[in-house]
Amino acid sequence: MAETALLSTLRDYRRQLEEHLTALRDRHEHLEKAWVRLRDIYEGEGAQVFAEAFDMAGARLAEYTSRGSQIARQLETRIEELRQFEAAGGAEL
Repeated sequence: MAETALLSTLRDYRRQLEEHLTALRDRHEHLEKAWVRLRDIYEGEGAQVFAEAFDMAGARLAEYTSRGSQIARQLETRIEELRQFEAAGGAEL
């Protein structure tokens, strides 16, 4: 049985979501490494303000990627349920 357009679109959306989350994590990791190098030489009040903002942004990104991962897992569950429904002939209802 051929995959329906809905199932195909949902699979594509999940794949794109995973790619997006991976790219965000990778970019943040690069920023973290750069920040570690800069932190060793950056001092003063500006450094403190930047550090606080960077840490806050990192925490928000972690929350965002965590929620995105939860969505991807839920989506995968629903995709599998839809696949089983279609395999049982439900797409013809």
